[in-house]
Amino acid sequence: MFGKGDKKEIKPKKDYSSSEIKSILSKELKVSGNIKAEGKVRIDGQIEGDIEGDFVILGASAVVNGNVNADVLILQGTVKGNIYAQTLELKSTAVVEGEIFAKDFVVEKGASVSGKVSSGKFAEKSFNQASSISESGKQ
Repeated sequence: MFGKGDKKEIKPKKDYSSSEIKSILSKELKVSGNIKAEGKVRIDGQIEGDIEGDFVILGASAVVNGNVNADVLILQGTVKGNIYAQTLELKSTAVVEGEIFAKDFVVEKGASVSGKVSSGKFAEKSFNQASSISESGKQ
């Protein structure tokens, strides 16, 4: 999983509106390990590890025990870990247990969040503070 010393960045937003889903991890799939994906991906299964990607859709049956770092994240399922995103949409079935850092942040009625949320200009500020604190703690 991403350690406290790992620097997080909010990446510049790309246009994914016309791109199709490149990969789908089905509901029956359980993955133990980190996932790094390019393009648009959909995950409906269980992930024990971190996810890094351009455009990530976590379906209602998705359960992630790890951090998620994406340009765009649409969350319908559960994330137990921190979320770092340029754009984050929490749908009504979404559950987050962890910190959220998102420049653009939309929450539907019914979504559940337990943790600190930093959005807009505060997301960028939090990234910078977290990086400088973790770097000063390394010796």
